[in-house]
Amino acid sequence: MHDVIIIGAGPTGSYTALQLAKEGFDVLVLEKNSSFVHPPVCTGIVSIEAFEEFNLPRDSILSSIKDILFFSPSGQILPFRPNSTLAFVVDRFTFDQVLRERAIKNGASIRLGAFCKEIQIRDANVEIRVNDCREKIRAKTLVVASGFNRKLNESLGLGSPSDYLQGVQTEVKMEGIEETRIYIGNDIAPGSFAWIVGLEKGNARIGLTAKNHAPVFLQRFLRTPTLRDKIKDKGTILSKFIPVGNLRKTYSERMLVVGEAAGLLKTTTHGGIYYGLISSQLAVDTLKEAFRSGNFGSYTMKNYERRWKSALNKELKAGHMIRRFFFNLHDGLIDKFFEIALNNGVMDIVNKKFRFDWHSDLIFSLARHSLIKKYFSKLRYS
Repeated sequence: MHDVIIIGAGPTGSYTALQLAKEGFDVLVLEKNSSFVHPPVCTGIVSIEAFEEFNLPRDSILSSIKDILFFSPSGQILPFRPNSTLAFVVDRFTFDQVLRERAIKNGASIRLGAFCKEIQIRDANVEIRVNDCREKIRAKTLVVASGFNRKLNESLGLGSPSDYLQGVQTEVKMEGIEETRIYIGNDIAPGSFAWIVGLEKGNARIGLTAKNHAPVFLQRFLRTPTLRDKIKDKGTILSKFIPVGNLRKTYSERMLVVGEAAGLLKTTTHGGIYYGLISSQLAVDTLKEAFRSGNFGSYTMKNYERRWKSALNKELKAGHMIRRFFFNLHDGLIDKFFEIALNNGVMDIVNKKFRFDWHSDLIFSLARHSLIKKYFSKLRYS
């Protein structure tokens, strides 16, 4: 009988294991993959704020994010040049492995190749059947940190995110990428955006998100004249599904759901690491209270959902609002917004309000800009 079983040994699951093990809990992490040879599909951008708040592994850093160039459908360039570095690009293999090693060093156990087939929440424990279902593993509590897994969430009665996107990415050999580049336009990534992020030694990560046919859009983007001749070599295109919207419930008796599994990721950019770590810490705080009181019922576990909503709900709602807004824009209007940003004081607002992981203040400030407000009103009532 373990104190806590965690499903998933990604950053959120491993950090949860680390924090609980440091408090003396008996923690077992179940990871469906039998090895970690292949890193996850992720650009690996993590803010300086996250590194400092959670003491993240700096030996995983490949490059830094500072200047960002935004490209409109017609090719207008909007530069954003902050005074200091915003984030780091990490090697996800090293990043994840260090967090796992820290968890193990502090007493947590990680079991690879353990695919959870059935989960039963009982009055006195949680029982998980793994692999061929003949083996049962029990714990007093369960943390789901498995990433996007609609089938698992629905089987636990937690509902599903309202929608999902497909994210795709490849690594290429490409010189001369000194700034991060964001490309917006319906021919490139309908309702979303594409990115180019420079790494070390002439490497770059190129990807995009889209509702449908994301690999097709990425192949087309890689063949555009601005990229085709600069790319010397490219790797396999990798893809994953990204939840849009959080679960109907992120808790139940003896169970909490954290990070991307709960739909807790930045709704503007779909970055999941920082919000996942925040939800992890809030889950740990809730579990410590539950063990102190000996009460693992829904009323106690609901404190976790109250906490993450207090910390993140404003950001999630603002992100959903701006994503819905951009999803309905045609390329002509996107170009118009670029013109406004280049000539009407918008970048003064951006420079004042921008925070890498917290976008609501910037979104609401931009929405009050007279010209943006005018076009936003036209779209709402058209």
